[in-house]
Amino acid sequence: MAASLFRSPRSRHPLLRVLSALIGLVLVGAALVFGFFLVLGLAAVGAAIWAVRQFNRPATPAAATTAQPRATAQPASAGGVIEGEFVVVREPATPSR
Repeated sequence: MAASLFRSPRSRHPLLRVLSALIGLVLVGAALVFGFFLVLGLAAVGAAIWAVRQFNRPATPAAATTAQPRATAQPASAGGVIEGEFVVVREPATPSR
């Protein structure tokens, strides 16, 4: 019953059918163009926010950038020991349900 309330009768006139198909195509095209420009606008806003965040970063001190060149830095596993803390987590012997 509810489906029949929102259903419009199909026109029998061929010219009206062509006209309604063209109107439908124009509406679909307008929706696609609107969506394209909406995505383009969102991308522009995102790029502007990214640029503002990139250029407003605090300047890094010169001592931090030239502290130690990578050529002389040793990898963490060079001595065979990596310092840190750990916790052993044991599985229960029988699975509980």
